[in-house]
Amino acid sequence: MQKTQEKKNMKEMEFFTEYGDANRYRILEVIGKGSYGVVCAAIDTQTGEKVAIKKINDVFEHVSDALRILREVKLLRLLRHPDIVEIKSIMLPPSKREFKDIYVVFELMESDLHQVIKANDDLTREHHQFFLYQMLRALKYMHTANVYHRDLKPKNILANANCKLKVCDFGLARVSFNDTPTTVFWTDYVATRWYRAPELCGSFCSKYTPAIDIWSIGCIFAEVLTGKPLFPGKSVVHQLDLITDLLGTPKSETIAGVRNEKARKYLNEMRKKNLVPFSQKFPNADPLALRLLQRLLAFDPKDRPTAAEALADPYFKCLAKVEREPSCQPISKMEFEFERRRLTKDDIRELIYREILEYHPQLLKDYMNSEGSSFLYPSAIGHLRKQFAYLEENSGKSGPVIPPDRKHASLPRSAVHSSAVNSNAQPSLNASDSRRVSIEPSRNGVVPSTSAYSTKPLGPPPRVPSGNSRIIIYECN
Repeated sequence: MQKTQEKKNMKEMEFFTEYGDANRYRILEVIGKGSYGVVCAAIDTQTGEKVAIKKINDVFEHVSDALRILREVKLLRLLRHPDIVEIKSIMLPPSKREFKDIYVVFELMESDLHQVIKANDDLTREHHQFFLYQMLRALKYMHTANVYHRDLKPKNILANANCKLKVCDFGLARVSFNDTPTTVFWTDYVATRWYRAPELCGSFCSKYTPAIDIWSIGCIFAEVLTGKPLFPGKSVVHQLDLITDLLGTPKSETIAGVRNEKARKYLNEMRKKNLVPFSQKFPNADPLALRLLQRLLAFDPKDRPTAAEALADPYFKCLAKVEREPSCQPISKMEFEFERRRLTKDDIRELIYREILEYHPQLLKDYMNSEGSSFLYPSAIGHLRKQFAYLEENSGKSGPVIPPDRKHASLPRSAVHSSAVNSNAQPSLNASDSRRVSIEPSRNGVVPSTSAYSTKPLGPPPRVPSGNSRIIIYECN
């Protein structure tokens, strides 16, 4: 047994390739662990930036998990926006046919909104407003691309101490196409119950809309205001009870439109409940914030505003600017044609491999020219695998764990590939990406500023929990 374990450790530690950008990332520490694998903080030695490298283990062990990873990396490549977490690169695997783990390089964020809410009971009205503004701006961009996130919750909103938020975890997201069969499109909906729209709790509709994400943002915003979940239901029925306790029983025409017979019967037989005034439920909140929140939490999805309409609400009068709230071109159906057929593990491996090459444009070009037959390319995975394995093995020990450095230099680029590779090259962005929002720290380094937001200073930033609070970042639940 011991020999088997030693053999396994040796296999994890060995270098199977030493080419390419193996020295580009210097691993610092483990910041997260989960069923998917491990996340490490690292330094990009070319730019000096801190990044998060997510090692996803055994990607192809289960087809459903591999598909989820494929959707997420594809969507994050297509959705480039300041309020959506960015994949900076995906490391090249040793070969197209043999790789089973992937290493995704994200921008590093300090915490998430769940931890920020827990650590701060003194968030100001300006914090509330700025947080909601960023979340809605991300939604506008997603929804104009016809993407529904479907799993929005505080843990999936990353946060920095300068008040910057970014939406992450697109594993459950879907692109809506007009001819998509709804029975196929929505059967795998498993998002967290507390942030789930009422029409999802009771299968009210035959086709869902972006309003499901608007509801989730309303629940998150209410949690920002009070410091605790708004509808912590213990079951679907309990969830609907909590929702109607606050919003009152739905209108008869809303109930009549419910497709599910059992849900319709349950709502019809429910005792009459009145709407609780939001000023009573949230006594310390800005009245304009509550007016918008009530719109976001409308029981009938048709009564909820779109993200663009919510951004135009008077609540954001001193903050919103249309030019800082870009839309996105609808995503091409061709990008997700794989959703229409039954895929094998080899099919998904090929599709993920192609997504990886999108972050290495010259190599993608060479691969396309060679039709993938005998294509060889440099990989940095061996170096990272050694550092990850060392950190995983030693992370429980006292004192800082420093990963081992390389023991010899990489071969020159010319020795492994004839074409020059631009390591800084990134996939091209949509035209709308040129309208990026500028959110920079102020002179004192703590206040996010925008040119339209000069009348009210935001005040001190929320406290970002330190240490193990970052464990859940980038985790796919």
